[in-house]
Amino acid sequence: MSVVTKQPKASIKKSGQKGRQRLIETSMQLFAEKGFGSVTVRDIAREAGVSIGLISHHFDSKEGLREAVDQYFIERTSKAIERDSKQLSETDFDGIEAYHRNWISQYGDEWPIMASYLRRAIIDGSEWGEKLFTTYYQEVASTIARADAEQKVSDEADRLWLPLLYMFLLIGPLILDPYIKSMLGRSTYESEMWGRFQKAMRQLYWMGASPRS
Repeated sequence: MSVVTKQPKASIKKSGQKGRQRLIETSMQLFAEKGFGSVTVRDIAREAGVSIGLISHHFDSKEGLREAVDQYFIERTSKAIERDSKQLSETDFDGIEAYHRNWISQYGDEWPIMASYLRRAIIDGSEWGEKLFTTYYQEVASTIARADAEQKVSDEADRLWLPLLYMFLLIGPLILDPYIKSMLGRSTYESEMWGRFQKAMRQLYWMGASPRS
């Protein structure tokens, strides 16, 4: 089975972007494709079409740029996480599916790179992956805690494992998507596939974690 993980560079839109944002999005793509350690600041500057000095000006170093990319990733995904937590006690599964189909369509250009970025960071086995995973976990845990405070989580749910189970369900397709695409001929992140996945996941939540009516 041949699995292709490299994402198309056409998904990076450089025209009209300011230098800082262009560096963040270009770095995300290069780190996703090659790993953090294999990318130089010269590679980033050349791909972004800016001077190397601009990296030092905005981020001080490649490590500072990586932290900015991580923060950009968290900011872009946190809205979806917040929306997910509000759906924990909802049983309109068709509505949930429709919402997520629309959501993934809106981010169709950039989501493959974001997914590839987290995939690379996690399998990298370095400090980079550990930091990003920890930050992602903290965002998920705090969002579920807010849902818990609003009594949207069952009393029987394991508060230690619920955030991790949520991450398992999201990171699983992310890690396996190249294989899913090779096997089924369709990516998890196509609009219909993503909507169906979210519907199935929410049904699982309802059966196992959400309060019974």
